[in-house]
Parts: sequence; structure tokens; C-alpha cells
Amino acid sequence: MSTEKSIQNLLALAINKHQAGVVDEAEAAYRQILKDFPKHSDALHLLGVLHYQTNRSEKAVKLIKRAIRLNPGQDIMYVNLGAALKKTNKPHQAIRAYEDAIRLNPDSADAYFNLGQAMRDTGEPEKAIEIYLKAAEIKPDDAEVFVNLGNAYKDLYRRDEALWAYETALSINPNLSQAYGNIGSVMRDKDWLHSAITAFDKALVVSEDNHDVRLKRAIVHLQLGDLSSGWLDHESRFLGEDEHIVKRVSPPAYWKGEDLDGKAVLVWTEQGLGDEILQSSMIPDLATQAQRCIVECSTRLAPVFARSFANVEVASYERYIDSVTPAKNIDYQISSASLGQYLRPNFDSFTPHTGYLKADQDKTAALRNRYQSLGPGRRIVGLSWRSQNAKLGIHKTSELADWAPILTVPDVTFINLQYGDCEEELNLVKDRLGVEVHHDDSVDPLVDMDTFFAQVAAMDLVISTSNTTVHTAGAMGAPVWTLLPKGVGSIWYWFLRREDSPWYPSMRLFRQSYEEGQDIHWWDGVVARAGDALKTWMKD
Repeated sequence: MSTEKSIQNLLALAINKHQAGVVDEAEAAYRQILKDFPKHSDALHLLGVLHYQTNRSEKAVKLIKRAIRLNPGQDIMYVNLGAALKKTNKPHQAIRAYEDAIRLNPDSADAYFNLGQAMRDTGEPEKAIEIYLKAAEIKPDDAEVFVNLGNAYKDLYRRDEALWAYETALSINPNLSQAYGNIGSVMRDKDWLHSAITAFDKALVVSEDNHDVRLKRAIVHLQLGDLSSGWLDHESRFLGEDEHIVKRVSPPAYWKGEDLDGKAVLVWTEQGLGDEILQSSMIPDLATQAQRCIVECSTRLAPVFARSFANVEVASYERYIDSVTPAKNIDYQISSASLGQYLRPNFDSFTPHTGYLKADQDKTAALRNRYQSLGPGRRIVGLSWRSQNAKLGIHKTSELADWAPILTVPDVTFINLQYGDCEEELNLVKDRLGVEVHHDDSVDPLVDMDTFFAQVAAMDLVISTSNTTVHTAGAMGAPVWTLLPKGVGSIWYWFLRREDSPWYPSMRLFRQSYEEGQDIHWWDGVVARAGDALKTWMKD
């Protein structure tokens, strides 16, 4: 049996190894202590912390809870329990752990800091602000507190206060790449794009390996129309923290613009359906250069791609990170999102088209006949008004009931092109405006994009906010009007101040003006202009 002194020496050794990152030896020492003293709370707690740090969070939770039962008076144990619970996707339990830590030690800046993060995670930025401010009172020289405070302000679109918090963080530590990057993000949200680039540049001077900032800078360069700079930085998306963006392994080698004569090239798509559709506009250009071109796309788009690209082999996947094409006999591979640097280096390189994706003609004819029967002689206009994009959807979403300037234009048959359940919204419009927007139960783009392409092709005109619907219409060369917000929610590929799209020649853009402000709900001016345009279009 080890003596108490030897246990203390062993614990000190374990802590030193732990702090030095020698994980295996630290863990062995903690376990040796627990073998002799199973109720040694410090060893249980620190072993739990080590498990948390090595991504074994479920075990960490169990170990730290055991330590707390043995020694419930240490606030740091509750702080670390909260961190482990957060990592196991139990944010509300984490909040209770942090609150327990604060009850034990009302001056625990770490507990307040972590509680603030948990509040942001659970969608309570206002509470997070209160908590971060308390942490700042306790620890006013902690720059990270002010960075996170700025993030909570940014969540609420309180941009001036967010900038103040980031600037305060930089006054404490002028070498915080994250703070400069976040200032750049706020500038971008305000449509101050050149100021955003300046902030991103500074962030990269401080930390050139900040790949997430480099990607944000790429997006701004692209939006400004500086395509060559933007595409170059855009490759940093594979090196950032977004676990949903994964670069496939080699072989085959990545294509970097080499001569493809006699070569086989594999293209795989990534990101959302709208991005797949937009990026696929470059596939015909690539296919003409190669002897063989294989395209892997999401399952829902495979029938459309197979019909549209005659000289391309099309395969489908459920997860784009998993190749379904053997690397054998393939010379090169590339993501469709990386094609722009070689095929669209400037605006002169965009290929005019009348539609590069094709709908099933028989389905289109049948749907058009059905919709024409709803109002003989009327024009058919399809409507879509919201986006399900996880990050930007709220900023690209309007309320259909606010579309009165469009919906009250006479002699139009309106068809619902909005994906998802929208029965309540359609009923509200019918009750409030006396206008029926017809819903076709036979079409569900969330299941069958091929039929949705046919439905969109059956329209005389599509009017929509920025979502998959406008990409579907534009890719077929169908007339489409896209209603765009400014600042937050303005996607780079619509560029700036343009009323047309180089990606989609059949598209017309209606933008929020600078005078209409930044508020995410300010759609009135855009909708009014589209309504006036619809009246004029009906006279043509």
C-alpha cells in the first residue's frame, strides 16, 4: 500500500506529465493512484479532465461526477463538469454545472465565461451578454471575455456594441487574430467590404494559419468581383474548422489546371443543392477539355445531371466525402467548388447560356397543362419566399403575407414553389388578401428534385428569395426574379450592385437599397419594386 506522501508525489508527477502533454504517462499515474485510493477525488477529477481533453467526454462526465460526490465543495470541478457535459451535447446540464460553480464561488470568472458560452449555445445571447459583463467585472484584463461578449452582441445584430467589445479585447491584447477576424465579419455584415478586407488582412498578419478568416476574406473578394484573389483563398475552406467541408484523399491527384487531353477527371460536388447547381455550370466547359469526365453529385440531382450532361458520366452519393468512383483509371479529381479558379478567373470567362440543366419535357408539359387549367389565359408565376440554410436562412427569408404588392397583381395564377410545410402561410394569404397560391401535392423537392425541375420549367416566371428555387430556374434559363437582402444574408455569387447575374443570364436581381437599412425584416421596398415590375411584365 502506497503511503500518503508517495501518493502526493505520484499526483504531482501525474500533473506535471498532464501539463506537459504526456498523456499516456499522466493517465497511468492517475490510475495508479486510484488503484490504491479509489476515492481520491483529485485523481478522479484530473483523470476526467484528461479524458475530456482527449475527446472521451462521456467517461469524463462520469469521472468528474464521482469526484464531486466525494468532494462537493470545489467550484473548479463543476466548471470542468460543465465543459464535459457541453461536449456531450448536454448544454442545459452544463449550464446547471456552471451555476453550481458560481454558487460555490461567486467570483469565478471561469464559471461565468463558460456559462456565457453555454447560453449562446442554447440561443440566449441576451443572458450571455449579462454573464460576460459579470465575468469582465471580475477579470477586466481577460481579452477572451470581451471577444465572446462581442460575439453575443453580434448574435443580436448589436454591431456597434460588438465592435466596442472587440476593440476592447484588442486594447488588452493587440495580437488576437480572432478579434480582428470578428471585426471583419461585422464590417462584412454592414456591407463595408473593403474595411472588412483590411480587418481580415490584419488578422492574417497576426496568425497566417487562421484558415477560417482566410475563407471569410475569400468570400469578400469574390463578392467584390476580385475573382482571382477570391478563388485562391477559397481553397482554405478545406483547412478550417467546419467539419462538414472535407477534402477527399488522393489518389487521384488534384487537378490544378493541367492539360486534360486524353485524361480522365472526376468532379465531386459539395455544400448545398443550390451551390451544386450553380457550380455545375462549369462542368460542360471542363468536359470539353477531357477525354472522360465523371461527376459525383447528390442523389436528388443525379437524374437532372444525367439528362443534361450528355458527355459526362454521372454517379450519385449520399455523403459527398465518400467517393463512389474507384480511383483506378482516373487521372485527376477536383471539387466543383474549386473549378472557378481555372474556369471563371474573371467575368469575361463566364459562358453565356440559355440553360445548361434540362427538365423532363413530358413532366413539364403535364404540369403546365394542369396549371393552365386553373386560370385559362392567365400567366403562371411561381413563388418561393424562404431559405432553410442553417447559417443564413433567416436573413434570406420573408413572410409570404407581406408580398401583397406581388400577390395582388391581377390575372396571374400563382403556384407555390416553396419547399417544406407552408399550408398555414398559404391559408393566411388566402384569408388576408383573398389570393390563392396553388399548392401541388405531387411535387416535393425535398424528395424528388427531378419533378421539381419540371414544375419550375412549367412557370412563365419565378419570383423568389435567394434559395435553391432560383438556382433551379436560372440553370434552366427560365425567367426568374431574385429578391436579395443587403449585408447579412447577401451571398457572394450575387456580387454587388448588379441587377443581372453572370451565372444565370435569365435572372433579374432586386436588392435592398442602402437607404432601406440593415434590419433583416426590411423587405418592403424590395417587394414593392418587384410588384411594380410584375405589373409592367404583365403588360408586355
